[in-house]
Amino acid sequence: MKRRFPKPEVELERPEVPIAPTINVALLLVLFFMMSAPMMYHSGITISAPSLKKAGEQKKETEVKVNIHITEEGKILLNNEFVEEEVFPQLLAELLARSTSRIVIVSADGNVPHQSVVTILDLAKQKGAMKLALLKRKKRRK
Repeated sequence: MKRRFPKPEVELERPEVPIAPTINVALLLVLFFMMSAPMMYHSGITISAPSLKKAGEQKKETEVKVNIHITEEGKILLNNEFVEEEVFPQLLAELLARSTSRIVIVSADGNVPHQSVVTILDLAKQKGAMKLALLKRKKRRK
């Protein structure tokens, strides 16, 4: 004869999952996504309308271009004019003070060491350049 064990009289109850906190979390997530959705479509591009200047007001700053080129011999051309290394920092600061955009474009011949270009970029930043650009010049045909 097989011996059977009697079933326990007490049945185990299933644990109930509380519904109210689950609904609260779901509603908070919906609210979060509803509020953050417009931010995903924000482009981040701002456009400012030009302001009108008074007739008697003169503008001291103008659009001055600052182009620097370093030759293979190590000479510096500032806006296509040769400049001595001693006066170059002062002239650069004066040009940047008069410029509205303060953009400096630096180019160099092919055999110029990278350190020379980096030194010029660093000097331009120290003298007030807001934006720096490197330009690769096309080789001139002889």
